[in-house]
Amino acid sequence: MNLPASGTFAQSLRLATGMILFAYVITHLGNHALGLIDIDTMQAARKYRLLVTRSWPGQAVLIGAFLIHLALGVYKFLERRTLRISAPEIIQLTFGLFIPLLLARHVLGLRGANLFFDVDDNYYYALWIMWPAEGLWQAGLILLAWVHCWIGLFHWLRLKPWFVRARPWFIGFAVLWPVLAYAGFVMAARVVQLETEFDYPFTDDQYAFLDRAMKIALYGYAAFLALLVVVRLARAGLERLRPRIAVAYAGGPVLMVPLGYSLLEVSRLHDVPHASICGGRARCSTCRVRVLEGLDKQPQAGAAERRVLDRIGAAANVRLACQLRPAADISVATLLPAHRTWFLESALYDKYYWGVEEAVTIMFCDLRGFTALSEKRLPFDTVFILNQYLSRIAEVIEDAGGYVDKFIGDAVMAIFGIGSPVELGARQSLAAAKAIAGVLEGLNASLGDDIPEPLDVAMGIDTGTVILGRIGSAEKEHAGRHITALGDIVNSASRLEVSCREYGVQLLVSKRTADAAGFAMPGAATNTIQVKGRKAPLEVIEIPRAVALSIPADTDIRSQVDQS
Repeated sequence: MNLPASGTFAQSLRLATGMILFAYVITHLGNHALGLIDIDTMQAARKYRLLVTRSWPGQAVLIGAFLIHLALGVYKFLERRTLRISAPEIIQLTFGLFIPLLLARHVLGLRGANLFFDVDDNYYYALWIMWPAEGLWQAGLILLAWVHCWIGLFHWLRLKPWFVRARPWFIGFAVLWPVLAYAGFVMAARVVQLETEFDYPFTDDQYAFLDRAMKIALYGYAAFLALLVVVRLARAGLERLRPRIAVAYAGGPVLMVPLGYSLLEVSRLHDVPHASICGGRARCSTCRVRVLEGLDKQPQAGAAERRVLDRIGAAANVRLACQLRPAADISVATLLPAHRTWFLESALYDKYYWGVEEAVTIMFCDLRGFTALSEKRLPFDTVFILNQYLSRIAEVIEDAGGYVDKFIGDAVMAIFGIGSPVELGARQSLAAAKAIAGVLEGLNASLGDDIPEPLDVAMGIDTGTVILGRIGSAEKEHAGRHITALGDIVNSASRLEVSCREYGVQLLVSKRTADAAGFAMPGAATNTIQVKGRKAPLEVIEIPRAVALSIPADTDIRSQVDQS
């Protein structure tokens, strides 16, 4: 399931400009890392990089992306009613605002010297003037930019179902790349200073001009940051004068808050537990609430909120707390437990938590004659025999590549082919049926004279599309919930198992399962069964003794399971 990740227009624009800047940062650091080879390799790679970044279109895109991204970051800082946000969000926001403080000096010393005084700002020049005096500034700039980029990237990618598998690779790259870049920068700087002579390119006046420009940029931007803080403090003071509304939480407090706050901001400001995985970006639905009273007086959902609500099929009175800014008194109930946010986040990576349609093979297997046997034995003996049987059945199902869905008394429901080609699941089910019949023969032999008559088994197998999902109590984490199958195929497989007694056979296999498996069953009787709820009858193949089931010798189920 691909969760919506577009968010509002401003969020999409911030993501797009951020990706442009990230592409620049990653290639720039990669160029630095080539210093581990030699300075000539750095210079050669730089020429290709400058074909893009020093071209007029490239400069326009890069400068535009930087200014837009910075403006959106400043707007986000001012627009937030509360800074009670997660630690990664605080780090990302702080680092983002401080990047220009270090970047201005770097840009003026290199690109500024090139523009104003026609200095060739190649790596020989850069490494001479930056090492060792600017070494800490360079490390700080790399740290601020890299961490800021990766927090934003993680907030976007964490909602992608595939990201849980790719995350270790992303983490490894995120740690290794800046280390290689700084190591290449230091190594090349030391080599250049040992092996070359530096021709100082500035006059005293030129150096004074650049130094003055750097100080103006530094102190000017610091003053700008101070102004932002003053504006936020002034805004907080004005908030006290604004009209207030009542926000009531079901089973929780009733809060009087100024107009303009989102419900999620209200919760954070007043320490009301509230789930929010995407950080209020309208990319997930974990912050959603049910509006109990006052819905008709609230603003309509915007496009970004509407997309998420439509995606999850939300009821008319369900809204996203991060997007709803109440305009009047409101009463709400949160829908997801905030104290299990880590569980909700991990569930986003699990397609079976959300439910997925998949073609699989379903098997029902029931032990015949066990009820009559249990009536004549002590409870201990009954449980002992049943556990022997069920444990062995579970083993052969899993050995064949199947998944035990549930035990129903002395019956078992199994699913074959989860996450695998439907053909493999069908073959696995037939191999498991043959093995189950063999287990039962062994059990009858071991019990010998202890049972009045041999136990028998009835199995029904059908193949088709079902809904696979993790079903269980909301209080249990998803890892503890079983995957189960829902759909018509479950019903038909159960009906086949029940019909085995009527036909006097151990196994009834639907023809579509046999076709999917590619198994020819010469001499086996065929029939049709009417399944409740289905108009068309189901074609089936009768297998009197499953242990005699003919499986082609060239079909190695175990190896196919391992490869899958």
